[in-house]
Amino acid sequence: MKAFRFSSAFDFFVILCATEIVRPMCGLAAPANKVEGPIACLGRCVLEAPSEVIGAAVVVFGLAVALLTFGLVTKCRRICRTESLLNKDELTGLPNMEKFKMLCKALVSTRGGVEYMLLSGDICQFKTINDQFGFAMGDSLLRAYAEILQRHVQPEECCARISSDLFVLLLRFETWEQITTRIRNMDEELDAWRRGNNLPYTVRTVFGAYRVDKIQEDDVQLMLDLANYARLEAKRSTGIPVVLYNERMRQEALLRQELSGRLEDALGNGEIQVWHQAKVNMRTGGIIGSEALVRWNHPTRGLLPPGSFIPLFERNGLVTSIDFFVFEQACRDLRSWKLRNLPLHTVSCNFSRLHFDHPHFTDRLADIANHYGVAHHLLEVEITESAIMKNPEAVWMQLIQLKELGFKTAIDDFGTGYSSLGIVQMLEADTLKIDRSFIQRDLPGRRAQIVLGNIIRLAADLSMDVICEGVETAEQSSIIMKLGCFNAQGFFYAQPEPSCDFEARLAMQGT
Repeated sequence: MKAFRFSSAFDFFVILCATEIVRPMCGLAAPANKVEGPIACLGRCVLEAPSEVIGAAVVVFGLAVALLTFGLVTKCRRICRTESLLNKDELTGLPNMEKFKMLCKALVSTRGGVEYMLLSGDICQFKTINDQFGFAMGDSLLRAYAEILQRHVQPEECCARISSDLFVLLLRFETWEQITTRIRNMDEELDAWRRGNNLPYTVRTVFGAYRVDKIQEDDVQLMLDLANYARLEAKRSTGIPVVLYNERMRQEALLRQELSGRLEDALGNGEIQVWHQAKVNMRTGGIIGSEALVRWNHPTRGLLPPGSFIPLFERNGLVTSIDFFVFEQACRDLRSWKLRNLPLHTVSCNFSRLHFDHPHFTDRLADIANHYGVAHHLLEVEITESAIMKNPEAVWMQLIQLKELGFKTAIDDFGTGYSSLGIVQMLEADTLKIDRSFIQRDLPGRRAQIVLGNIIRLAADLSMDVICEGVETAEQSSIIMKLGCFNAQGFFYAQPEPSCDFEARLAMQGT
C-alpha cells in the first residue's frame, strides 16, 4: 500500500487539530500501549462515531478559515500601511514626490481638452520662522499651508509636499490671471494664519509655473525641473508671486551650474580677463581715468559679460576672489603703463559688499598695491549704493581707512537705492557716479533735468567729483554739460575694451 503524504503543512495542521479535537468530542479514548497516528485516529473516529466526526470537522474547518482570514487581513493592513508611508508625507499628510508623479501622469494622460499648469513653490520666510521660533512653529506652518492647498485643490487636480517648504501643484489652466489669483488667495489665507499665531513676518510664497504640453507630459520629473527654474527666477524677482517658465531660464541655470565649479581654473588659465572703459572729460574728450571691468572668455561659450556670472558668485561668496583678481590686474596694468611712460590716470575697481565685513580688507588692498609699486591715489574703490545700504556702518569705517591709506573712493550707481541723500551725507567719498538710469530715462524732460541738476550741484557743494554713467548720445552729453557735469563714462565716448586696446588709446593721447 502506498504511504500517505501530506500535501502541505496546513493539511497536517488541520488533520492534527481534527484528531485532537474530534477524539475528545466523540468520547473516544486512545488505544492502550499503542501510539496512534493522526490518520489512523481520524479513521477510527469516523468508523466508531460518524455524526460526531462531521460536527467536529465543521468546527475545525471554521477555525482554520478564521485563522486564515485573520492572517490575510493582517497582511493586507500591513501592505496598506507600508504603501501609505511610501506615498504620503508624514508631516502634512499630502502626497509625496512619487505619489505626485503617479497622480500627474494619470490626470494628464486622461485630460482630453483640459489644459494644466504645473507649479513649484516655496514659503519665502520659512527659514526665518524656523530659526527664530523653532521647528515646532515651522512644522505648524507647513501643516497649515498643506491644509490650505487641500481646500483649494479641485477635482482633477493634485498637490504634494516634496521637501522642507517645497510644494508642487498640478492645476487646471484657463488663464494666467486665474492661476495668479488662486495663488494670491492661498497666500492671503496663509498670512491670516500667520496673524492668528502672532508671527511678526508677512508670509508669502513664490511659484514657478510650467504649462504642460504634449511633448513633455509623460516626463513629470522634467516638467518639475522646468517649473523649478521659473521658481528660482521668481525668488530673484521682487514682488512677483508666480513666474512662467521660458527656455532662457533653463539656459541661464545650466550656464550657472557649469560656471560655478570652474572659477578657480578660469582664474588660473587666463579665461578671466580685465578690460578698461575710459572716463572722459566731455569738454576736451581727454581721458581722465578708467574703470576696470571683468570679462570671462569662456572656451566654448565665448566672451561672457559680468551679468552672466557675477550674481552667481555674489550669492556663493566667490565674488571676492574675482574682485581681488581685477584689482591686482589693475595694479599690473598701472605698473606697465608707468614703465612704458604712458599717461597715468586713476583706475577704479568695483568691490562687493562682502569685503566690507572683513576687518583686514583695506590692508590687503594696500599690500597688493605696494607689491606692484603703485601709488594709492591712482586706485579708486567703488561700492554700489545698494551694497552700502546692507551695512552702512561697516562700509563707513572701511572707507575712512581707505582714505587714510591714500586710496580714492566712489559711490557707484548713485540714485538706485532708497536712502541716497543719507548716504551722501554719511560717507565722505571722493566721487559720485550717477547711475545710467538717470541718463537713459527721459533726460530731455524738464523734471529729469531738475533732479539731475540738483544732484550735480549737491555733489559740487560737498566737494565731490561727479561722473555720469551710460552716456550714449551727443544730446545726452550736451544736456549733462549744461547741468554742470563735465565727466562721463559711456559708449558715446568709449566702450569697454581689452587692456591692450586701452593702452593704445592712452598712447594716442600721450602723443
